[in-house]
Amino acid sequence: MKKFSKVLSFILALCLCAALLSAVVIAEDDSPTGEKGELYGTTVIIYTGNIRGNIDILPQITTLRNMYEAKDADVILVDVGNYLQGTVYSAYDSGRTVIELMDKAGYDVVAIGSREFDFGTGTVGVETHGIIFDDDSLGYLLEAASFYAVAANITAGDDALYAFGANAVVTTASGREVGFFGLTDPDTVNQVLESNLDGLTFQDPAYVAAYQVAALADSDLIIGLSNAGAPLFVRGAVILDVYSGAGLTVGVVIIDNEINQVMTHSLINLDGVEYDEEMQEAVDYVKEMVHEEFTAWARSEVTLEGAFAASRSGETNTGNLWTNALKWFALEGGIVDFFDEDDIDAGNDRIMVAPENVVAIWNGGNLRDFLNTGDVTMRDLQRVLPFPNRVAVMYLTGAQLLEMLEAATQGLPFTDATFASAAAFPHVAGIEFTVDITIPFDAGEAYGNHWYRANSIRRVTIDSINGNDFDPAATYAIITSNAIFNGMDSNYISLERCEDYSTITSAFVVDVVWMYIMQELGGVIDGRYAAPHGGITIICE
Repeated sequence: MKKFSKVLSFILALCLCAALLSAVVIAEDDSPTGEKGELYGTTVIIYTGNIRGNIDILPQITTLRNMYEAKDADVILVDVGNYLQGTVYSAYDSGRTVIELMDKAGYDVVAIGSREFDFGTGTVGVETHGIIFDDDSLGYLLEAASFYAVAANITAGDDALYAFGANAVVTTASGREVGFFGLTDPDTVNQVLESNLDGLTFQDPAYVAAYQVAALADSDLIIGLSNAGAPLFVRGAVILDVYSGAGLTVGVVIIDNEINQVMTHSLINLDGVEYDEEMQEAVDYVKEMVHEEFTAWARSEVTLEGAFAASRSGETNTGNLWTNALKWFALEGGIVDFFDEDDIDAGNDRIMVAPENVVAIWNGGNLRDFLNTGDVTMRDLQRVLPFPNRVAVMYLTGAQLLEMLEAATQGLPFTDATFASAAAFPHVAGIEFTVDITIPFDAGEAYGNHWYRANSIRRVTIDSINGNDFDPAATYAIITSNAIFNGMDSNYISLERCEDYSTITSAFVVDVVWMYIMQELGGVIDGRYAAPHGGITIICE
């Protein structure tokens, strides 16, 4: 790839060096005294971490760079990772605008962090002759920028080629060659949707760092940009590490060029740093454009689980949010306003059971992504549920509800072999149930391609319904999707529902979840959703 071609990089570096050196000479000639600036003979590394889409700081970062350049330092602006996802301005176009603004701010090198994979843009394709980025992939977006993007411990394909550029060399105005390599948090695999990392392997940062020092041995200075979160002491390199949970971090490292040692390393408080006017104009333009599309957005103070394996193997806080929203919609959110006129004319103008008999069920296969901390837009909800499911109400007896749960948990224990059948795993609101997966599922007649009817009920027990005793003879209103209503996944029992009042409404599920967040939660997904609520017990020993 052109960005990481050593020959082309060397040519570009020479051009950049000549241009910057020329600028420095002119500045000295124009100086009233002809004296060099106070930081002449130093290399200043300005680094940021965990920007998380916060484009408002970029005018101040630009000012920092200009300030140090005015003191005749060799200035390099870098980011250690996690610059995407976190605000509406990054959600707007999967981070493309954030990358463009960072490019305008003058970044030279960025490492790739976990949050760079949040938008489903992590996919890369690898061929034996080099790296091939799919259109609109993360690599494709970064390739369009003029800065280097490095990740030395991410490989792809059977040949273990670097998925992105492993390292880059920046030549400063004074002619010094500074080598950079990137280290990405290996725990990214537990923080990001599996399909977003398809084909990628995360190597041990410590081993990779030592190898990169050797690979960059000809450089005058070697810097590791890390979000791996582990303290690394690598001989021959300065490691700048900011882990994901550290929050926004801005730091400055000043290096004496003559002795090649760090003089100072300090964190910067941006309070009081002026805003570069030209950069501020660019940021304001983007904000105005985004605000025209998104007139409202919510915020999450917690991370809601989105891994396929988690959604299909047990209770998650995302499942809690989804089913709580459905139940709220039935009891308080105005579900009847979305009933068909024919239903209302026929007397189906309300939920036909008492509130204590209203529950919600959602299948794990229809929870498709994480909701991360930061701004949350409707577009984020549509990543979790990319299908136009509508809210449905169906009436089952307690015995039917129990059989529904028995069949829906047949994919447990979750394994690679049960991935498809486990898509039916039931996330619930208003139901507390236990499933004993040490007892084999009693499979009856095949249902669809991946499921079987339950020959008997022997693994699942319903412990309570909305805090009350479970009654097999009672009638319960199940608030769910039109897909489950129509028997999707293992839900054959849905086709045996009471037809008199069961109905599919005109309300789309993502709209209902958004209504719940904005109206019931006040626009903030807070600590109440920090962890699963504990309504589902799985006995595995």
